[in-house]
Amino acid sequence: MHRKFLIGFLNTTQAINRQVNILLVDQSLKNLELLAAIVQRQNCQAHCVNSGAEAMKIARSGWAEMILLDVQLSDFDSFQLCQELKADSQTQEIPLIFTGAADNFIAQKKAFEVGGVDYLSKPFKIDEVVVKLRQQIAMQSRQNEIIQLKKQLKQDNEQYLARIKQSQQQLQSEINRRQQIQDKLINTSTKDPITGFGNRNSLINRLKQALRTAKQQPNYYFALILLECDRFKHIKRTISHIDSNHLLMAVAQTIANCLPESALLNRLEGEEFGIFLDHIQDENEAIAIVEQIQAKLTQPFVIKRRQILVNANIGIAFGNQDYQDLDRLFHDADIAMQQAKDQTGDRYQIFKPEMYIQLQEDMELANQEIELKQAISNQEFVNYYLPIVCLKTQQPVELEALVRWHHPQNGVVLPQDFIVLAEQMGLMNAIGNLVLRQGCHHLKYWQTNHNQQNLGICINLSAKQLFHPSLISKVDLVLRKTQIQGHHLKFDLAETVTIEQPKTAEKILQQLKKRQVRLCLDNFGAGYSSLTCLHRFPFDELKIDRSLMAHIGQTNLNLEQENSAALLLKQIITIAHQMKMLVTATGIENNYQLNLLKDLGCDRAQGYLISKLLHRDSVDHFLLFPGNG
Repeated sequence: MHRKFLIGFLNTTQAINRQVNILLVDQSLKNLELLAAIVQRQNCQAHCVNSGAEAMKIARSGWAEMILLDVQLSDFDSFQLCQELKADSQTQEIPLIFTGAADNFIAQKKAFEVGGVDYLSKPFKIDEVVVKLRQQIAMQSRQNEIIQLKKQLKQDNEQYLARIKQSQQQLQSEINRRQQIQDKLINTSTKDPITGFGNRNSLINRLKQALRTAKQQPNYYFALILLECDRFKHIKRTISHIDSNHLLMAVAQTIANCLPESALLNRLEGEEFGIFLDHIQDENEAIAIVEQIQAKLTQPFVIKRRQILVNANIGIAFGNQDYQDLDRLFHDADIAMQQAKDQTGDRYQIFKPEMYIQLQEDMELANQEIELKQAISNQEFVNYYLPIVCLKTQQPVELEALVRWHHPQNGVVLPQDFIVLAEQMGLMNAIGNLVLRQGCHHLKYWQTNHNQQNLGICINLSAKQLFHPSLISKVDLVLRKTQIQGHHLKFDLAETVTIEQPKTAEKILQQLKKRQVRLCLDNFGAGYSSLTCLHRFPFDELKIDRSLMAHIGQTNLNLEQENSAALLLKQIITIAHQMKMLVTATGIENNYQLNLLKDLGCDRAQGYLISKLLHRDSVDHFLLFPGNG
């Protein structure tokens, strides 16, 4: 079976183009037969021996171009044999491949140490033998090519060396010419072409020198001042490009007039300047210079009979041996300058390590903004639902959608931890649209699968959403896609939302009413509540704020507060009913509150007594068993 496989493999193996003489050394006749068959199939000559002495004789005869040597010979130390061959100038170039047991790691290590080029593991794997033979033959071919090339190069060595020498001379001439050009460019690159003062390269070179001095002189102090002019973007829109350059020149000269002779002024880029102060004694010395610069820059500049005002933000970093990094020095001065922008009055700041705390907070805020945008794209905002029940039937009539952010790392994030940031970033409309689509989609599912055709959904609507131009079209699209009726959708609005732009709000609410969307005045009774709001806007319902319920049915009873709260509840319910409005009470936490609301004729209620906030999957159970919420 082994011989059949060998013959089959060798018949499919393509022979090597060049014939190579290979000496095979092994004590096992079976191994020699196998290796000889492989070698001959590769179009190579094989000579088999089983002793080290005979192998040495044939190797020195000059016949062998490659040797496969068993690590264990009875008459000779195979490793010593290899060392002797490598020490002989006649045989040292013959590549020698050791053969031995696969798990004999000591022999493998020794094989490479004495000069072997490779190691073949026993029992032999035909494909491994073929690959390694081919590798060594290919390498030997390359070496022969190199030898031939060396011979060819040697023949015209003098001519070749002459050409090299000529090329080197030409190259050196070109290098010298380019070095002269480069030196000239370096000399001109240290000056700003507009102001004539130094540029960033000039400042960097001087600061590097200062850092080296600080290492050698512990008492040496210097200052880096970064100054950025305000209002230049606005100014550039009102004057020509040439006049802008004249203004920059005037600003630079004004700054320079405030500096001591040892200082270095540089224009970095745009409207930013860098100032180097050498041998600073204390902070007050630098502050005095900065305040003088600011005083001068507050005076109007006259460009072509036109007065132009320029303000400056200034950051100061004091350097000594504590600074090892030039980038860190620039960074610290820039942090101070950026914080100066937020100041009123004297707009300069001296860098302090505590500024990194504010920087870290700003970076965290920037990361939160990125995460918030990604959360919208990844639909990480998920609706939870607070059931609203009819007080007469105790049956659920609506579900109020309350959004939560399912953060990949931080888990469930409450609205108070992301709403303000979302409003600042202008993302509330996008989040509100997600809540609306998700809520209506879930509602359709519950209506269909729980025989709740009259169940409604309640969505909180912010001012950003109400006044967004796409609100009506978004509502139309959601109603059409989910196929729910308009009267099954209700928007809760705070009174403050409607009074921001009352005329616009009235028009938008009327458009929603045309679509039978129901409207609820939220948080009624908390803070400022106007009956005019109920009269002016087409509300179908008002929702009593939980703060009124907090004084009723508590363990630490305050009878006067409870009576006042109950009287106010009665009046609210009466007025709402007279205006054909439903009333929903929120924050119901005990049976006393629930029974009082029933007695007062309140229509609906929600709160943890009725049900806690439910995930979508938990709503299914509540709809089946509403009393167990």
